[in-house]
Amino acid sequence: MTATSETIAAKAAIADLIHQYARLVRRDQPEGLGALFAPGGTFEVREGHPSLPEFRLRSRFESPEDLVAYLEQGKGKPHPVPLIHNLMIAIEGDTATADCVMEAQIHGTVHKVFGEYHDSFVKVDGAWRFSARIYTMFTS
Repeated sequence: MTATSETIAAKAAIADLIHQYARLVRRDQPEGLGALFAPGGTFEVREGHPSLPEFRLRSRFESPEDLVAYLEQGKGKPHPVPLIHNLMIAIEGDTATADCVMEAQIHGTVHKVFGEYHDSFVKVDGAWRFSARIYTMFTS
């Protein structure tokens, strides 16, 4: 099966979006994150085991503005330096999904986080945006 140039371009744009998110977090620039989401986009943090469907909800933000407002409270404090691995993207018209593993040292501390993103995307005015991000931190 060969990918069309449109599919290749969509996957590249979505990969760039995911890496832009990680770059903004790494650079402690949460104010830029809202622009990466579609209006009404959500963000959720869970805890769970990597191979089990059960999880515990830690937090949920019902809009990009809510996420940015929360993250801006921590600006200048220790924050994650995310590294994205094993990115897999599936395109279906003007929507898409992706999964990737994220590990991060919390800059300025000895703490680390490790988990997986499950993302949904939508095309808005010709540009890909997050419609939902779910990050599950792996626990034992």
